[in-house]
Amino acid sequence: MSTSDRFDPIVGNSELIQSLWSFVLEVSDSRFPVLLKGEDGVGKKLVARKIHATGCIAGSSLRFMDGASLRIEQLREDGLSHSLLSRAGSVYIGNADKISLTAWREISHFVNNAQEQLPRLIFGFRDEPTEPVSAILSQIALAGSFTLTPLNQRREDISPISRYQIWSQSLKEDFQERWERFEAEILPDFLTRDWCGNVEELLQAVKEYCESAASADGSRLVGEINTSVSAHWLKEQFERMHEKLIDRWDHEDSMAAGELPGETWGVR
Repeated sequence: MSTSDRFDPIVGNSELIQSLWSFVLEVSDSRFPVLLKGEDGVGKKLVARKIHATGCIAGSSLRFMDGASLRIEQLREDGLSHSLLSRAGSVYIGNADKISLTAWREISHFVNNAQEQLPRLIFGFRDEPTEPVSAILSQIALAGSFTLTPLNQRREDISPISRYQIWSQSLKEDFQERWERFEAEILPDFLTRDWCGNVEELLQAVKEYCESAASADGSRLVGEINTSVSAHWLKEQFERMHEKLIDRWDHEDSMAAGELPGETWGVR
């Protein structure tokens, strides 16, 4: 989980986004399994990150597993773990459509008998579950289910998402010009062309645009500035600690030699 996962808003103007925000708040308070449905690339992993970040305890992890190769032993290991952080974490299982019926039955048994020992399970389905899987899921207490649609079916969300991403990656003085250029040169393509509506594709396009713009005008991205300031701050702290240690050692040496504290410190 990145530091910003907990605080980044779910942005957009569509009714789906408004419903999604309410859904995240609702299910993040529960430890029961969550179902996310939608085509590849619609943002199921991003929603899983938001659910985890909103409802986790500090230090707990979000793990990613593939339903096609899921081994129940992996969940058992988490369930039997004595680590509070392991049990308080979340597991996103993608390709849930490919989980075998045998595995689903084992998951159902495990969840119903050891729910308090399990991390939060978030299942990502590409399609609606089959009847046999739905029958098994009906026997499991679920926190909720949500269906995501591609961005090309809710184009009113594309501009707010792009604008927020540019804002979050730009310095205040660079944002307005950077956004206006993106809005004029790149955004129209996403709003008009026939594409799959992949959220990751849009985020990557914004990221590459910001990097290119920063390189062209010699500015820096917010993440780079934060890293630089952090490193500089740490360097200052180490230097101050070093100075204090040197003073302390000099003081202890002078005391051992029988000098008065004031005589030594007064010289400095």
